Formats: sequence, structure tokens, C-alpha cells
Amino acid sequence: MKKLIINADDFGSSAVFNGKIIELLEKGFIKSTTVMVNRLTEAMNPQTRQLSAIKGISIGLHIELDPAKALRKQMDYQYKKFLGVFGFPPSHFDMHVPKMDSEKMSNPNIITELNKFAERRQLPVRNQGAETKARHTTYQAFHNASFTLELSEIEGFLSRMNDGESAELITHPGDYDPDSKSSLNKERKEDFDKIILLQPILEKLGISNISYFEL
Repeated sequence: MKKLIINADDFGSSAVFNGKIIELLEKGFIKSTTVMVNRLTEAMNPQTRQLSAIKGISIGLHIELDPAKALRKQMDYQYKKFLGVFGFPPSHFDMHVPKMDSEKMSNPNIITELNKFAERRQLPVRNQGAETKARHTTYQAFHNASFTLELSEIEGFLSRMNDGESAELITHPGDYDPDSKSSLNKERKEDFDKIILLQPILEKLGISNISYFEL
């Protein structure tokens, strides 16, 4: 069986985005999300409780890093904050790349530090093409240059997978939030709709939609 993790990034960055991510999770269209714990607000507490109550999903930590500060300290702080919010450890780790710091954040040394952090915690990590002992998908996490979903590209990628292999699809579902400064704000509704349209493609290709716990 071919396996695909459809991960909804950026839970916590907007109550509007959170609501649409929860909708996809509750309907089974996706089984994984990652939380930006530094962005969570008190007003989002009902949404974090709702997220925690959904069965059969993976809830990971979407680590935000400032390249000018100590990386390990930032990771430890956000990990502990996740524990405080949810009462259980994250299922996996990935990394937020601020637009202004994209070149710095793609530095292999920073990705290596994230992988080492996952190894120390003995938890899976997003495959970003760097060698690691932490559990990860067979293929490097898939996205296009604009970080928006294009079904033809996704289907082409998935059709090349072999039986027993796994991949992760990076998504940013939501709806337009006039109060959000996200660079992908307008595109989030498109991602939401395309995730639903992706479901029959997965069935046609014989690909199982899984969480990180099923990796």
C-alpha cells in the first residue's frame, strides 16, 4: 500500500484557518496537522480542545525559528509549550519558514538541527531531504514553488510512488481571513477545496490517507 500524509500546516496562526483545518480533520479528508504554539491565543482554547478530541489524527509541532537566536533553546521552549497546551507530546515536527528568512531557514545546518531535535525526542520529522535517524516519509515532503496545491502535479508525483513507499503533502488549508497577514491568505480556500478534490485521485491510485502514527 502506498501511503500519503496530508499535513495541514499553520494551525494556530488564525482562528479562521483553525476552523477549516478542524473541518477537514473531522471529515477524514486529512489526518494530520501541525500547530504554531507561539501564535495560539486564549480565544483559540475551544479550538485546541476540539482538535485534541478528534480521534485517529496526528497533531505535530510546527516549530518557528529565529535564525539569530539559539535554535535548540527555541525548539525546547516550543516543545514544552506544546505539552502545556495539549497535555501530550507532538506526533511529529516540521519547521516554519518566514518569508523574509527563507534563504537562511533553508540552510542545511538548520534543517540538521531540527532533525537532531527529533532524534533526541524519538519522534518523526518532516523529510526535507537531509539524512536523519528520526522516522520520516520515503520521499521528501511535496509542495510546488508557490506552496499551493496543483492537482495535476500532485497526481503526477503520487503516480510515481511504489507500493510500500510514503510521502507527505504540505498544505495550507483555510478560508480568507481579513485579519491575517499570512502570505498564503487568499490561497488557503483553494487548498481547502483541492484537498477535497484530491480524495478520488487517492482512491484511483490506491493510496492510503494516513496520519504520522501510521507511518
